[in-house]
Amino acid sequence: MRRPIAKRRGTIAVVVALCLVGLISFVAISLDGGMLLEDQRKAQAAADAAALAGAENLYLNYQTGQGMDTSGSAKTAAQTVASSNGFNNDGTTSVVTVKVPGEKYTGGAKSGTTIPAGYLEVTVQLNQSRFFSRVLGSSTLPVTARAVARGKWSALKDGIIVLDPTSSGSLNAGGGGSVSVVGANVIVNSNSSTAAIANGGGSLSAPEFDITGVPGTSTPGGGTFSGTILNGQYPTPDPLAYLPEPDPSTMTVQSKKKSQYSNRQTVNLSPGVYQGGISVSGQGMLNMAPGVYYMDGGGFSFTGQGGMSASGVMIYNAPQSTSDKITINGSGSITLTPPTSGTYTGISIFQDRASSNTVYVSGNGSSSYSGTFYIAGGTLNITGNGTGDVIGSQYISYDLVTGGNGTFSISWDVNKVARMRQIGLVE
Repeated sequence: MRRPIAKRRGTIAVVVALCLVGLISFVAISLDGGMLLEDQRKAQAAADAAALAGAENLYLNYQTGQGMDTSGSAKTAAQTVASSNGFNNDGTTSVVTVKVPGEKYTGGAKSGTTIPAGYLEVTVQLNQSRFFSRVLGSSTLPVTARAVARGKWSALKDGIIVLDPTSSGSLNAGGGGSVSVVGANVIVNSNSSTAAIANGGGSLSAPEFDITGVPGTSTPGGGTFSGTILNGQYPTPDPLAYLPEPDPSTMTVQSKKKSQYSNRQTVNLSPGVYQGGISVSGQGMLNMAPGVYYMDGGGFSFTGQGGMSASGVMIYNAPQSTSDKITINGSGSITLTPPTSGTYTGISIFQDRASSNTVYVSGNGSSSYSGTFYIAGGTLNITGNGTGDVIGSQYISYDLVTGGNGTFSISWDVNKVARMRQIGLVE
């Protein structure tokens, strides 16, 4: 006997409908989730670009603002770049928050602390409308991204950097004199086993010597190195490689032929281009007004018994031959200090990087030099014949020779040395 067929109550249809809702919800979340991941990528790229734009502004105005956004231009620059990337800070679709030095971090490990000079934080929020996931709700989906960038100058914390990568004696201390580096270390990039040589009774002291070569030092003839010596160190790239050389087309031409002065006359010079260079000798007095002096061939020579006063001055040498050198070795009172503002802050002597010419600077017991001597392609030759002279604040050269029979120091000073630029994302 056939059994009666049971009545269907629509259970399967209900189950299928419920499963479809769950499946559709899962697909909607997956599709909208993929869009949110793409939005997150775009928001982070915009935050990074905006933070870098603000940091660049802080860097460009660092001389006047000291890393603070005094004019609001850094914040404006960041918001402008965010807007150009589609985040216009309308308060509905997107919100862009820029925090500048003196304000508080809004996120990260330092949340709630004061942003220091030279740093800037950007937070970007995109309120994304729902598409497929509208079945689950109507509210927007927030996507946030954050970036912190740094834009500042910092002093180069090294007293001597010798860039020559291979030569023996790339740093050579001799002549019986005594040289001390005060407040900073010595770096020698040469991989030679005798990268640094002290001979003839010469001595060089510093808190630390970082030398690429192993063992890296040699002391024939009674020479000495005093300080901690670390060999096998990684070489240091030229920290001023970024620095543009002066453009003579933007400067006043002060002389179209070699400027030569001698005897007892007082010479007053102004910054600008000196075609054929400058030569001063005899017993006269040389006064150089603050600024950049561009030696367009001919070099710069100061010798004799006269005095030299050059405060806020950078001498730039653009040699046209191997004889176009910088030579400063007068026996009178000599003062040379670097510019305190502008592109060449902290630099007293700068030679064309393509030139291998030697630069000669001498102390005589009544000399006072400060600033960075930057000779990236040539040899810097420093001689001390007096007692207690300060001959510069920092040396950056391809090779370095120190000599003489006196004592002198390289006195590192954060306010009197070249600066290294720091622009980049830090978070």
